[in-house]
Order: sequence, then structure tokens, then C-alpha cells
Amino acid sequence: MVGSLYDNVPWSPAVSFLSNLANSTVRKVLPDEEGQQIGEYIIGKIVGTGGFSVVKQAHTMDSYSGSMETVAVKIVKNHPGSDDNDRVQALLEREIAIWRRLDHPNIVHFLSVVENDYATFVFSEYCSEGTLLDFIKKHRKREGKGLDEDEARNIFLEAAEGIRYLHNDMRLVHKDIKLDNILLDKDDTWKICDFGLTEFQNSSNGYNNFLYNNVGGSLAYCAPEQLRSPIPLKDPSVDVWSLAVVLFAMVTGQLPFNDDFEPRLQFKIINGRYDESLLDDAGVSDELKDLFKGMFKTKPDQRLTISQVLEHQWCER
Repeated sequence: MVGSLYDNVPWSPAVSFLSNLANSTVRKVLPDEEGQQIGEYIIGKIVGTGGFSVVKQAHTMDSYSGSMETVAVKIVKNHPGSDDNDRVQALLEREIAIWRRLDHPNIVHFLSVVENDYATFVFSEYCSEGTLLDFIKKHRKREGKGLDEDEARNIFLEAAEGIRYLHNDMRLVHKDIKLDNILLDKDDTWKICDFGLTEFQNSSNGYNNFLYNNVGGSLAYCAPEQLRSPIPLKDPSVDVWSLAVVLFAMVTGQLPFNDDFEPRLQFKIINGRYDESLLDDAGVSDELKDLFKGMFKTKPDQRLTISQVLEHQWCER
């Protein structure tokens, strides 16, 4: 066994420290660790995780004001040879191609992307006030109930305008609208994020179904037709259903379709069986109940479009 240079030197605290240092293995610093520089950005602390990614803060110097600017960075590691790597990288490629084209006040703004052998780093604006899920949880803990209708309406209208832009202007379907994917920025503007499942409406666009291993999105927010179909759906009506789930959660503090037993949860969704007593307990208006009926139609061709939602009397009050 090869010893340290300090093995034959009389013991002292300094010699002990140097000997341990010489024998220690220096850990390799990874590119996505806090304090590392990627492009013009310094990686900061973690703010969230996803199935195949992690989201962290990143910091850069504003060239005009000279002040420090905080952004968000989605980090997707590259795992060549793994079973899911090709699918994950293809989804990420499509997400970036779509996201960088979007420009709307209620859509999280794409900034830039940096790729290396270790990972892909996708930089975007940072919404410092957190998710709508966090907002509702804090309110429920403080007040013991869901949001009042006026506050819920203000949030809903901003999210709905973002979805209308995706549907009508960009011809896209988000496919993963949920409380976690609606963020609040420092100026109190609500914005839609996460375009990992977003697709062009009813079009293959050169992407095959190998990109998917399930219906897409989160089960509690899925529309009935997503559960019935053996292939991924690309119809904007699925976003309207998911947005109704978000609105229901805002005013009641609970999800409309909720069950620990997944087959029973799917049955409730497919049949559109939500607990109307929760709406009565929350004291919501008849206009809002009518809006829910239009958004929770189990047949997509009978469901309100996002434009019809925004023209509903509850939204125009």
C-alpha cells in the first residue's frame, strides 16, 4: 500500500490535516450544482422537481441596470443508453421548439437554452411567488376554505386568456393544465408553464406515439376522452376540462374528482361525477354552477370552447 508523504513525519495537528487531505478523494463538481456557471448564468438553489427534470434558480447580471437578475432553469440530464432517454430528449426538443415561439402576458417567457454532454439547461423567467397550488393551500390553512368567487375569477381569467392564446392563436393544446403549472410572478400576474406535453392540435407534426407511455398529464385533471382513448389526444377540449378542475379547486379547496383507488377515480371522471354539494358548501353562485356544467361535459363536442368559456356570464361579471 502506498502511503502519504506525511506518514514518517512526527504527528501534529497540521500534519494530520495535510495527511488526510492528501489521502482524500476530491469529489467532481457537477455542472448543475449551485454556484456553477452555465453560459451567462450562475446556478442557484432548487425550486422544484419533475419526472425527468429539476428546476432551479439561476442568476445573471442585468446589462442595463447592473443589478442581479434571477431566472428559472429547467435541467434535463442526458442518460445515453437508458430506456427512457430517447423519449425524454425528443419531448424536450419539441417543448423547446414550441415554447420559444410563445409570447403572451399569461405564458411564462422562454429565454434561452444551453446544451452540453451532461444536460440541457432551459432558461425562462422566474415566477417568484410560487404555484397556484401553494396559493390555495396557504389560503385554506389561513381561512379554512377555498377562494371567494371574485378572487377566483381574477385568477381564472388570466389562466384562461393564456389558454385562449394557445388554442386560438397558436393552434396548440397544452395537455397538462393543473394547479402546479400556473405560477404567480412578482407583479401579481398568473402565468401558465410547463410545455412538455404541448402539441399542435390534431396533427402528428412528425412526432410518433413512442413519446408517450400514458394518457399524458395528471390523472385527476384528465378529461374522460383521454382515459377512453388508446392513443394520445390533441384536441383543445381536454384543456377546458382541466381548467374546470382548477377552478373547482380554487372555490372549494378540493379537487372535483378525487379517490385513492385509481379505477374508481377513473370511473368518476369518465362519468363526470363531481360532488356538487362541495359547491353548495362553498356558497358559489348559480352562474358558476352553470359554467361548471358546460366545462364538465363528458362529450368533448358538447363541452364549451375556451372562447365560449370567456364569453360566459360568470366571466363577464
